[in-house]
Amino acid sequence: MFLSSLFHQVLIENLTQMMTLETGDKKGITLIEILVVIIIISLIASFSVFFPHKAIRQKNLDLAIQTICEMLHTGRSYAIANHKVVSVVFENNSCGIYLDDGKLLGKVYKFPQSIVIKEKTDGFSPVEFLPEGAAKQAGHLIIEDTSTKKTRKIILYNLTGLCTVEKTSVEK
Repeated sequence: MFLSSLFHQVLIENLTQMMTLETGDKKGITLIEILVVIIIISLIASFSVFFPHKAIRQKNLDLAIQTICEMLHTGRSYAIANHKVVSVVFENNSCGIYLDDGKLLGKVYKFPQSIVIKEKTDGFSPVEFLPEGAAKQAGHLIIEDTSTKKTRKIILYNLTGLCTVEKTSVEK
């Protein structure tokens, strides 16, 4: 038993001696050790900040297109259900659904900051849905995400009042 406790005591003394050899007589953390830990933590944090931000930026265009198509579908459905003329107006990077008396239906959707309307035809100035669900005029709308330079084209068919989305030929 005496040998066992003596062995533990010698082992502890050797460990403390090895630890004090590296850091000197002072116990604690050196400035270099703190800097290394800070650098490692900042590298890990930078990966967690920049990669999700890039993924969110790439989804802005898809979300804007989806919202525009949903608003067109809502306007068409309201026109059919209530036998009224309904307009979907696109202006100043926003869009809203308006009744024939000018009253706003729902709320105005504002596009994200990087989303712009690159081109729109007369069929989208504004889109007018007739009571039977047809659009007054066919047309297309080209939406661009200025941060990723991606574009999408929304095509509106006047006979059905439905829209489709396709990638434009400009996109690489």
